[in-house]
Order: sequence, then C-alpha cells, then structure tokens
Amino acid sequence: MKWTLFIQQKMKVAALLLSIMFFVILTNVLGSHNLENINRSANSIYKDRLIPATDVYYISDHLHRKKALLESYLVVEGKNAGIVNELKQLNQRITERITHFETTYLVNVEGKFISHFKANNKQYNGAEQEVLHLVKSGNMVQAKAVFDSRVKTSHEKNIATLGKLMNIQSDVGKDLIKDSQFYTSSFNLLSTLQLILAGVIGALIVKLVMAARLTTPQTEKYTMN
Repeated sequence: MKWTLFIQQKMKVAALLLSIMFFVILTNVLGSHNLENINRSANSIYKDRLIPATDVYYISDHLHRKKALLESYLVVEGKNAGIVNELKQLNQRITERITHFETTYLVNVEGKFISHFKANNKQYNGAEQEVLHLVKSGNMVQAKAVFDSRVKTSHEKNIATLGKLMNIQSDVGKDLIKDSQFYTSSFNLLSTLQLILAGVIGALIVKLVMAARLTTPQTEKYTMN
C-alpha cells in the first residue's frame, strides 16, 4: 500500500510538471504572437498611416502653390515664364506623391477617394493648361473666366477630397492603436497568469514532495534468532 501511494504521489508531481511545461509553451507561443501583432500594428501606423498622411499634406501644399502661381500668371499676363516651369515641377511632384501613396496599404474607402482625386485632379490640370494657353494667346478675359470657374471649382474639390483622406488616416490610425493596446493587455495578462500558476503549482509540488517523504517505505530489518 505504501508503494502504491508513493507511486501515485510521483505521478501527480510528474503531471504537474507536464502542466507547467505545457502552459509555459502555450503562453510563450501566444505571447510571441501578440508581440508580432504589436510590431505589425506599430509598423503599419508608421508605414501605412503616418507616411501617407505626409504625402497628403505635401499634395495639398503643392495644389495651393499651383493655384497661387496660376493666379500670379494671370496678373502679370504671362510675362513670367518661370511660373510655367514651376507649375510643371509641381505637377511632377504631385504625381510622385500620388504614386507613393498608392503603394501603401489602402482600405476600401481610401481607394475610392484616391480614384476620385486623380480624376478631379486631371480636370484641374486640363483647366490649368487651358488658362496657360489662353494667356499665351492674349485672351485674358476668357483665361480669367476659366480660372474663376473651372480652376477654382476643381481646386476646392481636390482639397476637400484630401481632407477626407486625412480623416481616414486618423481613424484607421486610432483603430491600429486600439489593436496594439489590446495585444499588449493580452500579453500582460498571459504573463501574470503564468506567474500565478507557476507559484501555485510550485507550492503544490513542495506539498507533494513533503507528503512523498512521509510515505516513503522504510527498509525493514530482520533479525535472525
């Protein structure tokens, strides 16, 4: 009976040790997964939100600059050829920014807005070229009419669309931060549970070991008469 009880105690200890190993492995796997998600969210905030927001900012700045230059071109009646060259450079920069923006991760609504922006910006560029052509040909009245109607309207639409894109960056960024906070909380919870369970199981092991010592069979000594 003592041997049977002794073996049972040893089996309990072994089962507890296996439980510890299993739980440690499980928490490590889940912890690594959470850390990967945290890292992914942080990278996405920078790469897919902060950088695109910078692109949107510069595109908006270039658009305002283009409109101001075109208005100046009307005022001087086309006598500043440097304005035309600067407009070409700004158009190239805007194209580069749009291309870079499209290489980042886009949610569905972002894809729609960037498509709308490209279509409307094409209309703006068309109106811009028409103003330049009219000024060059000396038709200042018609050039100003196109500027006051088509150019200004397209410009306002472009800025409004960029504003919506900026709002999306903010909203999606907040969602990514919430995800990171959730993964961090989960990781901390797993670590705390691991420590608590390790302490509880450690105490149980000590108790079982002490009990096993008390039940260890003693070798009986026989005396021969």
